[in-house]
Amino acid sequence: MVSTRRILILEEPNWGGVQTMTRTLQDALQAQDLQVTALPWRQTHWPQLVAAAQAHDVIVASHNFGPTYGGAALKAITGKLLISWVHGPLLDVLHESRASWAKKLWLRLLYKQVDHFVCVSRTTHDSLLGFIGQPSRTLQCSVVPNGLGPMPAGQALHVHAGHGGEEGIPPLLLGYVGRLSAEKRPGLLLDTLRFLPDHAQLGIVGEGPLHRKMVHDGMDLMYQGRVHFLGKHPSGASLYQPWQMTLMTSRYEGCPMTALESLSCGVPCVALPIPAMRELFDRDAPYLLARGDAPVALAEAVMTTLSLPPEQVRDDMARIVARHSIDQFARAWQEVLRTC
Repeated sequence: MVSTRRILILEEPNWGGVQTMTRTLQDALQAQDLQVTALPWRQTHWPQLVAAAQAHDVIVASHNFGPTYGGAALKAITGKLLISWVHGPLLDVLHESRASWAKKLWLRLLYKQVDHFVCVSRTTHDSLLGFIGQPSRTLQCSVVPNGLGPMPAGQALHVHAGHGGEEGIPPLLLGYVGRLSAEKRPGLLLDTLRFLPDHAQLGIVGEGPLHRKMVHDGMDLMYQGRVHFLGKHPSGASLYQPWQMTLMTSRYEGCPMTALESLSCGVPCVALPIPAMRELFDRDAPYLLARGDAPVALAEAVMTTLSLPPEQVRDDMARIVARHSIDQFARAWQEVLRTC
């Protein structure tokens, strides 16, 4: 039985997969009869945050940046235990943001205030240790892969399916779900599509700073009816079920919910071979990984997956999804809380 009964989660609203997992954790712990309060750390008045921390046993920062900053301050005031949840590989995140040496130094000092880290993957764990420069045996850190609960149906997604190929070949419908930002490398989607047969089409769900550039670069594909920008869409199975395959082109990931959600909906997710995706797919479905970082390699992985018996792909996806069940996720977090 977990002795820690009252958990305060500091949220970072509107952070995509992080927000999804924060709500998943809250529901999973409440199902175990734990008292869980989730507050947005930026939008909540400071006296209210302090009072909430005093009324709970442990503070869980839902991300290792902003929420952990607030959590460290609350720990200094109240003396409560602080758990920092680390989602992305820290070294890659800091490199992508061109973090200054001063920020890196400040983060190393800040992380000394954390009682326990929870990393979403071995990839994230190794990156955290590499940044802190502290032996793993002296750092309180657990690896708890993201859990996946039942997917709601969600709002229907209208897919603009154009013409298929010659001789009555139906269109090959591919999807992308995610932010259109530099770390996701969405521009590679357009290049990948150019290496696929003419009947391949791509629906892009999401928005971001690279949207305008992608529209410009993909004008020819849009004119051919092969690329469709579908904007933002509420989460749910409807994001994936219209496609025959989902594509991922990220520069780095922690434990990507897009991939897990796609697989849970019965839709293969083909990705570049970054460490987090190898950790996720190597054991059961290595064919879902491109053999290199080039768009042509991703296109080849798409065609390879299509050539395999559907039963094999379905069974391989089911094994991956089973390792990320919500029950295993809840038990692992309970163990973290028991340890603390």
